[in-house]
Amino acid sequence: MFNKALAAGCKPAIWQHCYRVLVALLVLATSAVWGQEPAPVLLTADAVVLMNSSSGDILFARQPHEHLPPASTTKVLTALIALEKLNLDAKIPVSAKAANVAPSRVGLQPGDRIQAQDLLYGLLLKSGNDAAETLAEAIGGSVEGFAQLMNARAAELGARDSHFVNPHGLHDKDHYSSAYDLAVLFRQAMVRPLFAEIVRTHNAELRIESQNDPAGGWRLVPIHNTNRLLTGYEGALGGKTGFTRAAKNCFVGEASRGGVSLVVAVLGSAGKVALWRDVKMLLDYGFSRYGLAPPMAIVTVTPSINPAASPASQQGDE
Repeated sequence: MFNKALAAGCKPAIWQHCYRVLVALLVLATSAVWGQEPAPVLLTADAVVLMNSSSGDILFARQPHEHLPPASTTKVLTALIALEKLNLDAKIPVSAKAANVAPSRVGLQPGDRIQAQDLLYGLLLKSGNDAAETLAEAIGGSVEGFAQLMNARAAELGARDSHFVNPHGLHDKDHYSSAYDLAVLFRQAMVRPLFAEIVRTHNAELRIESQNDPAGGWRLVPIHNTNRLLTGYEGALGGKTGFTRAAKNCFVGEASRGGVSLVVAVLGSAGKVALWRDVKMLLDYGFSRYGLAPPMAIVTVTPSINPAASPASQQGDE
């Protein structure tokens, strides 16, 4: 009777919100009646994985193998391949195609030259799609050639629910990953000292040389990390954000407390507030399993997944 009354008062467009509120209230009421501790919290993301970084054990998962658009979390694999294959001191030329890719961009221009290491900072901090395509062309000869390397490397690492067609994560129906795969890829990338250093960096400057300047001029471009976990969560080690309209808000990252390191991957959070709430909630839950945070429980509801939504999706991680 109570469920029907609540449903009657909710318009179809907001039924899912009403349902989530109902679930949370019912679980909280049950906990109060039975004296259960701790009170559960509501997880809203479409798919998540919480992994022990040392052992690879899964501590919590929700639709871990669902094929979903990963947005800019794609750049974790791009960075890993670049670290494995490039001389980081090499100066990489920027093509017109790479410079004119859809935003977000570092601000590279055709004919620029930039050190590979600086490209990695632009890739992971600013989430520059121009940096991603410049790296892809330098390593694979083209975006298509680099995508083949991405898929081969992902398969080698056990990320078998993924298929990549570009190095940045701009929406494409054939470009997808899963929460489990992203956790696997991030865990592997963090083994690389430079990757770990970059993703925990708050601010940096890129030195870009212009070949179009007869005097051989150069410019410095300041960039800032879009990972709010670094300033808002104890033990945060770094991560990579992502957003498109189709993917919604995404994140993969790592935090450490008391000798325990956890990797968290979140796909499809409906808004930045929801994303960081989900990420922190999952990490708190994981650390509580080791006595490093207060006990807690997580309750979920059925997500509404629409990976094919909005093919003209915009991307940005601010």
